[in-house]
Amino acid sequence: MRRSLSSGIALGLVIAVALRAQELPLNAGALFLVFPVGAQAVGMGQTATAAAGRGEAAFWNPAGLATLSDDEFALHSASLVAGRSNVLGAYFPSRGIGVIGGAVYLVDYGDLDRTDQNGNTIARIAPRNVEFIASFATNLAGSFVFGISYKLVQFRVDCSGDCRDFPSGTGATHALDFGGQFNVGAGPRAPLRIGVALRNVGFRLQVQNNAQADPLPTRLAVGAQYQLRLRPINGNTLADAFDVKLAADLDSPFGQAGQSETRFGIDLGYQKLVRVRAGYAFVQDGLGGPSVGLGLESGSLGVDLARAFLTGSDLQVENPTFFSFRVTF
Repeated sequence: MRRSLSSGIALGLVIAVALRAQELPLNAGALFLVFPVGAQAVGMGQTATAAAGRGEAAFWNPAGLATLSDDEFALHSASLVAGRSNVLGAYFPSRGIGVIGGAVYLVDYGDLDRTDQNGNTIARIAPRNVEFIASFATNLAGSFVFGISYKLVQFRVDCSGDCRDFPSGTGATHALDFGGQFNVGAGPRAPLRIGVALRNVGFRLQVQNNAQADPLPTRLAVGAQYQLRLRPINGNTLADAFDVKLAADLDSPFGQAGQSETRFGIDLGYQKLVRVRAGYAFVQDGLGGPSVGLGLESGSLGVDLARAFLTGSDLQVENPTFFSFRVTF
Protein backbone atom coordinates (compact mmCIF):
# COMPACT_ATOMS: atom_id res chain seq x y z
CA MET A 1 0.00 0.00 0.00
CA ARG A 2 1.56 3.26 -1.04
CA ARG A 3 1.89 5.90 1.64
CA SER A 4 0.29 8.62 -0.51
CA LEU A 5 -3.16 7.04 -0.73
CA SER A 6 -5.90 9.36 -1.85
CA SER A 7 -8.92 9.81 0.39
CA GLY A 8 -11.18 8.00 -2.09
CA ILE A 9 -8.97 4.89 -2.14
CA ALA A 10 -8.62 4.98 1.63
CA LEU A 11 -12.36 5.11 2.13
CA GLY A 12 -12.87 2.31 -0.37
CA LEU A 13 -10.48 0.05 1.49
CA VAL A 14 -11.90 1.04 4.84
CA ILE A 15 -15.48 0.14 4.02
CA ALA A 16 -14.36 -2.76 1.78
CA VAL A 17 -17.22 -2.44 -0.62
CA ALA A 18 -17.39 -2.44 -4.41
CA LEU A 19 -21.03 -1.63 -5.04
CA ARG A 20 -22.31 -3.04 -8.30
CA ALA A 21 -24.51 -0.67 -10.35
CA GLN A 22 -24.88 1.62 -7.36
CA GLU A 23 -27.85 3.95 -7.75
CA LEU A 24 -28.18 5.46 -4.30
CA PRO A 25 -26.04 8.57 -3.71
CA LEU A 26 -24.54 7.16 -0.53
CA ASN A 27 -21.41 8.53 1.09
CA ALA A 28 -18.86 5.84 1.92
CA GLY A 29 -18.77 7.08 5.50
CA ALA A 30 -22.57 6.81 5.85
CA LEU A 31 -23.14 3.38 4.31
CA PHE A 32 -23.72 1.89 7.74
CA LEU A 33 -27.05 3.77 7.96
CA VAL A 34 -28.56 1.22 5.56
CA PHE A 35 -27.52 -1.78 7.69
CA PRO A 36 -30.44 -3.46 9.50
CA VAL A 37 -30.41 -3.35 13.31
CA GLY A 38 -32.16 -5.77 15.67
CA ALA A 39 -32.70 -9.53 15.46
CA GLN A 40 -36.49 -9.28 15.68
CA ALA A 41 -36.74 -7.04 12.61
CA VAL A 42 -34.16 -9.02 10.64
CA GLY A 43 -35.89 -12.33 11.42
CA MET A 44 -39.08 -10.90 9.89
CA GLY A 45 -37.41 -9.88 6.65
CA GLN A 46 -36.37 -6.42 7.93
CA THR A 47 -40.01 -5.37 8.43
CA ALA A 48 -40.29 -2.96 11.36
CA THR A 49 -42.00 0.25 10.26
CA ALA A 50 -45.21 -0.82 12.04
CA ALA A 51 -43.50 -2.79 14.84
CA ALA A 52 -44.13 -1.72 18.42
CA GLY A 53 -43.02 -2.45 21.97
CA ARG A 54 -39.27 -2.75 21.39
CA GLY A 55 -36.35 -0.38 21.75
CA GLU A 56 -34.95 -1.36 18.36
CA ALA A 57 -37.86 0.59 16.86
CA ALA A 58 -35.62 3.66 17.20
CA PHE A 59 -33.72 2.48 14.11
CA TRP A 60 -36.82 1.81 12.00
CA ASN A 61 -39.64 4.05 13.21
CA PRO A 62 -39.22 5.98 16.48
CA ALA A 63 -43.02 6.04 16.93
CA GLY A 64 -42.84 2.36 17.89
CA LEU A 65 -41.11 3.36 21.13
CA ALA A 66 -44.33 4.95 22.40
CA THR A 67 -45.82 1.53 23.18
CA LEU A 68 -43.04 0.51 25.57
CA SER A 69 -44.59 -0.31 28.94
CA ASP A 70 -41.37 -1.02 30.91
CA ASP A 71 -37.89 0.43 31.12
CA GLU A 72 -35.60 -1.40 28.71
CA PHE A 73 -31.87 -1.92 28.30
CA ALA A 74 -30.83 -3.72 25.14
CA LEU A 75 -27.73 -4.89 23.29
CA HIS A 76 -27.74 -5.67 19.56
CA SER A 77 -24.83 -7.08 17.58
CA ALA A 78 -24.27 -8.29 14.02
CA SER A 79 -21.51 -9.43 11.67
CA LEU A 80 -20.22 -7.10 8.97
CA VAL A 81 -17.84 -7.67 6.10
CA ALA A 82 -14.77 -6.46 8.03
CA GLY A 83 -15.89 -6.37 11.64
CA ARG A 84 -18.93 -6.16 13.87
CA SER A 85 -21.64 -3.69 14.72
CA ASN A 86 -22.83 -3.18 18.28
CA VAL A 87 -25.70 -1.14 19.67
CA LEU A 88 -26.36 -0.31 23.31
CA GLY A 89 -29.73 1.31 24.00
CA ALA A 90 -31.84 2.37 26.98
CA TYR A 91 -35.44 3.61 26.97
CA PHE A 92 -37.67 4.82 29.79
CA PRO A 93 -41.46 5.26 29.66
CA SER A 94 -42.84 8.13 31.74
CA ARG A 95 -46.56 8.30 32.45
CA GLY A 96 -48.17 11.38 30.97
CA ILE A 97 -45.05 12.39 29.03
CA GLY A 98 -43.99 9.56 26.76
CA VAL A 99 -40.89 7.45 26.21
CA ILE A 100 -37.41 8.94 26.21
CA GLY A 101 -34.08 7.24 25.67
CA GLY A 102 -31.11 6.82 23.43
CA ALA A 103 -28.58 4.48 21.90
CA VAL A 104 -24.95 4.30 20.85
CA TYR A 105 -24.27 2.50 17.56
CA LEU A 106 -20.69 1.45 16.73
CA VAL A 107 -19.51 -0.20 13.52
CA ASP A 108 -15.92 -1.39 13.89
CA TYR A 109 -14.26 -2.32 10.60
CA GLY A 110 -11.17 -3.70 12.34
CA ASP A 111 -7.58 -2.51 12.24
CA LEU A 112 -5.71 -2.41 8.92
CA ASP A 113 -1.94 -2.62 8.44
CA ARG A 114 -0.18 0.11 6.54
CA THR A 115 3.01 -1.13 4.95
CA ASP A 116 5.97 0.43 3.20
CA GLN A 117 7.43 -0.53 -0.19
CA ASN A 118 9.23 -3.48 1.44
CA GLY A 119 6.07 -4.89 3.00
CA ASN A 120 6.96 -3.85 6.55
CA THR A 121 4.11 -2.67 8.78
CA ILE A 122 4.64 0.97 9.62
CA ALA A 123 1.23 1.99 10.95
CA ARG A 124 -2.20 0.79 11.99
CA ILE A 125 -5.37 2.25 10.50
CA ALA A 126 -8.61 2.09 12.52
CA PRO A 127 -11.82 3.01 10.65
CA ARG A 128 -15.01 3.40 12.68
CA ASN A 129 -18.58 4.58 12.35
CA VAL A 130 -20.32 5.95 15.43
CA GLU A 131 -23.91 7.10 15.80
CA PHE A 132 -25.46 8.68 18.90
CA ILE A 133 -29.26 8.64 18.97
CA ALA A 134 -31.66 10.48 21.29
CA SER A 135 -35.35 9.56 20.90
CA PHE A 136 -38.73 10.67 22.14
CA ALA A 137 -42.13 9.10 21.45
CA THR A 138 -45.61 9.76 22.79
CA ASN A 139 -49.32 9.18 22.22
CA LEU A 140 -50.84 12.23 20.56
CA ALA A 141 -54.51 11.34 20.12
CA GLY A 142 -56.43 8.11 20.43
CA SER A 143 -54.41 5.29 18.92
CA PHE A 144 -52.01 7.59 17.03
CA VAL A 145 -48.43 7.71 18.32
CA PHE A 146 -45.56 9.91 17.16
CA GLY A 147 -41.81 9.63 17.54
CA ILE A 148 -38.69 11.60 16.68
CA SER A 149 -34.98 10.75 16.89
CA TYR A 150 -31.96 13.02 16.69
CA LYS A 151 -28.78 11.44 15.30
CA LEU A 152 -25.17 12.50 15.52
CA VAL A 153 -23.43 10.54 12.75
CA GLN A 154 -19.65 10.25 12.65
CA PHE A 155 -17.14 8.54 10.39
CA ARG A 156 -13.50 8.53 11.41
CA VAL A 157 -10.25 6.99 10.26
CA ASP A 158 -7.55 7.00 12.94
CA CYS A 159 -3.91 6.16 12.27
CA SER A 160 -1.18 5.20 14.74
CA GLY A 161 2.50 4.85 13.87
CA ASP A 162 4.08 6.38 10.79
CA CYS A 163 1.07 8.28 9.44
CA ARG A 164 2.86 10.83 7.28
CA ASP A 165 0.91 11.61 4.09
CA PHE A 166 -1.97 9.41 5.16
CA PRO A 167 -5.38 11.06 4.57
CA SER A 168 -6.88 10.18 7.91
CA GLY A 169 -9.86 12.29 8.86
CA THR A 170 -13.11 12.66 10.68
CA GLY A 171 -16.51 13.58 9.37
CA ALA A 172 -19.66 14.31 11.34
CA THR A 173 -23.19 15.36 10.53
CA HIS A 174 -26.65 15.58 12.07
CA ALA A 175 -29.90 13.90 11.08
CA LEU A 176 -33.48 13.39 12.22
CA ASP A 177 -35.97 10.51 11.98
CA PHE A 178 -39.72 11.13 12.14
CA GLY A 179 -42.42 8.51 12.48
CA GLY A 180 -46.04 7.83 13.24
CA GLN A 181 -48.16 4.74 13.89
CA PHE A 182 -51.87 4.10 14.40
CA ASN A 183 -54.22 1.15 14.90
CA VAL A 184 -57.03 0.37 12.50
CA GLY A 185 -59.99 -0.92 14.50
CA ALA A 186 -61.45 -0.50 17.95
CA GLY A 187 -59.33 -0.57 21.09
CA PRO A 188 -55.60 -0.87 21.73
CA ARG A 189 -55.67 -4.55 20.67
CA ALA A 190 -56.88 -3.76 17.14
CA PRO A 191 -55.33 -6.32 14.79
CA LEU A 192 -54.02 -3.94 12.10
CA ARG A 193 -51.26 -1.41 12.76
CA ILE A 194 -49.95 1.08 10.18
CA GLY A 195 -46.62 2.89 10.37
CA VAL A 196 -44.95 5.70 8.42
CA ALA A 197 -41.35 6.86 8.89
CA LEU A 198 -38.98 9.35 7.29
CA ARG A 199 -35.41 8.38 8.13
CA ASN A 200 -32.01 10.07 7.88
CA VAL A 201 -33.12 13.62 7.10
CA GLY A 202 -29.98 15.66 7.55
CA PHE A 203 -26.91 17.40 6.26
CA ARG A 204 -24.31 15.95 3.94
CA LEU A 205 -21.48 13.99 5.54
CA GLN A 206 -18.17 15.70 4.81
CA VAL A 207 -14.92 13.89 5.61
CA GLN A 208 -12.27 15.62 3.48
CA ASN A 209 -13.82 18.51 1.57
CA ASN A 210 -17.08 19.87 0.22
CA ALA A 211 -16.49 18.30 -3.18
CA GLN A 212 -16.74 14.75 -1.81
CA ALA A 213 -19.56 15.38 0.67
CA ASP A 214 -22.61 13.32 -0.24
CA PRO A 215 -26.18 13.25 1.09
CA LEU A 216 -27.37 10.77 3.67
CA PRO A 217 -29.58 7.85 2.53
CA THR A 218 -32.90 9.55 3.30
CA ARG A 219 -35.84 7.16 2.87
CA LEU A 220 -39.59 7.25 3.31
CA ALA A 221 -41.08 3.98 4.60
CA VAL A 222 -44.66 2.77 4.96
CA GLY A 223 -45.49 -0.49 6.71
CA ALA A 224 -48.35 -2.57 8.07
CA GLN A 225 -48.59 -5.35 10.63
CA TYR A 226 -51.62 -7.59 11.13
CA GLN A 227 -52.01 -9.84 14.18
CA LEU A 228 -54.24 -12.90 13.98
CA ARG A 229 -55.01 -14.72 17.23
CA LEU A 230 -55.54 -18.45 16.78
CA ARG A 231 -58.26 -20.37 18.57
CA PRO A 232 -57.31 -21.20 22.20
CA ILE A 233 -56.48 -24.79 23.07
CA ASN A 234 -58.86 -26.76 25.34
CA GLY A 235 -61.16 -23.82 25.99
CA ASN A 236 -58.51 -21.54 27.50
CA THR A 237 -58.83 -17.77 27.42
CA LEU A 238 -57.82 -15.75 24.39
CA ALA A 239 -54.72 -14.56 26.25
CA ASP A 240 -53.45 -18.15 26.18
CA ALA A 241 -53.78 -18.49 22.41
CA PHE A 242 -51.10 -18.68 19.78
CA ASP A 243 -50.92 -15.77 17.38
CA VAL A 244 -49.49 -14.92 13.97
CA LYS A 245 -48.15 -11.52 12.93
CA LEU A 246 -47.93 -10.69 9.24
CA ALA A 247 -45.90 -7.64 8.21
CA ALA A 248 -45.03 -5.80 5.02
CA ASP A 249 -42.90 -2.68 4.39
CA LEU A 250 -42.34 -0.48 1.36
CA ASP A 251 -39.73 2.26 1.32
CA SER A 252 -38.30 4.57 -1.32
CA PRO A 253 -35.56 7.19 -1.55
CA PHE A 254 -36.80 10.62 -0.49
CA GLY A 255 -35.65 13.42 -2.76
CA GLN A 256 -32.95 11.22 -4.29
CA ALA A 257 -32.52 8.77 -7.16
CA GLY A 258 -32.93 5.08 -6.48
CA GLN A 259 -35.34 2.19 -6.37
CA SER A 260 -38.18 1.30 -4.03
CA GLU A 261 -37.70 -1.70 -1.75
CA THR A 262 -40.23 -4.17 -0.32
CA ARG A 263 -40.04 -6.48 2.66
CA PHE A 264 -42.33 -9.21 4.01
CA GLY A 265 -42.29 -11.09 7.31
CA ILE A 266 -44.16 -13.49 9.56
CA ASP A 267 -43.93 -14.05 13.32
CA LEU A 268 -45.62 -17.08 14.90
CA GLY A 269 -45.58 -17.83 18.61
CA TYR A 270 -47.14 -18.30 22.00
CA GLN A 271 -47.48 -14.92 23.75
CA LYS A 272 -43.95 -13.53 24.24
CA LEU A 273 -42.51 -16.83 25.47
CA VAL A 274 -41.50 -18.37 22.14
CA ARG A 275 -41.53 -16.70 18.71
CA VAL A 276 -40.51 -18.19 15.35
CA ARG A 277 -39.91 -15.76 12.48
CA ALA A 278 -39.21 -15.73 8.76
CA GLY A 279 -39.19 -13.17 5.99
CA TYR A 280 -37.78 -11.93 2.73
CA ALA A 281 -36.30 -8.53 1.88
CA PHE A 282 -36.31 -7.38 -1.73
CA VAL A 283 -33.50 -4.89 -1.14
CA GLN A 284 -30.78 -3.71 -3.51
CA ASP A 285 -27.02 -3.53 -2.90
CA GLY A 286 -26.92 -7.20 -1.89
CA LEU A 287 -28.70 -6.61 1.43
CA GLY A 288 -31.79 -8.54 0.34
CA GLY A 289 -32.72 -12.19 0.68
CA PRO A 290 -34.51 -14.60 3.02
CA SER A 291 -34.11 -14.65 6.79
CA VAL A 292 -35.19 -16.72 9.78
CA GLY A 293 -35.32 -15.89 13.47
CA LEU A 294 -36.14 -17.10 16.96
CA GLY A 295 -37.23 -15.16 20.04
CA LEU A 296 -37.32 -16.33 23.65
CA GLU A 297 -38.54 -14.37 26.65
CA SER A 298 -38.86 -15.27 30.31
CA GLY A 299 -39.74 -12.69 32.94
CA SER A 300 -37.62 -9.60 32.43
CA LEU A 301 -35.10 -11.25 30.08
CA GLY A 302 -35.41 -11.64 26.34
CA VAL A 303 -33.13 -13.03 23.61
CA ASP A 304 -33.59 -12.84 19.84
CA LEU A 305 -31.53 -14.52 17.14
CA ALA A 306 -31.75 -14.09 13.38
CA ARG A 307 -29.87 -15.34 10.34
CA ALA A 308 -30.03 -13.55 7.02
CA PHE A 309 -29.11 -15.30 3.77
CA LEU A 310 -28.07 -12.31 1.71
CA THR A 311 -27.84 -12.50 -2.06
CA GLY A 312 -24.26 -11.56 -2.85
CA SER A 313 -23.73 -8.74 -0.37
CA ASP A 314 -20.64 -6.54 -0.57
CA LEU A 315 -21.62 -4.76 2.66
CA GLN A 316 -21.91 -7.68 5.07
CA VAL A 317 -20.72 -11.26 5.32
CA GLU A 318 -22.70 -13.68 3.18
CA ASN A 319 -24.93 -15.06 5.96
CA PRO A 320 -24.71 -12.66 8.91
CA THR A 321 -26.05 -13.56 12.34
CA PHE A 322 -27.91 -10.96 14.41
CA PHE A 323 -28.21 -11.16 18.19
CA SER A 324 -30.33 -9.06 20.56
CA PHE A 325 -30.46 -9.22 24.34
CA ARG A 326 -32.76 -7.05 26.44
CA VAL A 327 -33.68 -6.55 30.08
CA THR A 328 -36.91 -4.90 31.18
CA PHE A 329 -37.86 -3.76 34.66
